[in-house]
Amino acid sequence: MADVTAERVAMMAKAARITLPEGSSERIAKAVTPVVARMAQDDIAIALEVEPATYTMIARRGAKSGAKP
Repeated sequence: MADVTAERVAMMAKAARITLPEGSSERIAKAVTPVVARMAQDDIAIALEVEPATYTMIARRGAKSGAKP
């Protein structure tokens, strides 16, 4: 999805509980749109790292079930 709108940026900031100054959503959308469009065009996938708390939860769940990591 290469469509980055100011509304979408504002919604993501609100969900992350980040207060953006007036007009920032538009500037952010304008700044990231070329990169997002290029990534969509080239079908680039970015592997996401598992953060430590999630890793611990997954490891504990596996330990309880007897599964080996």
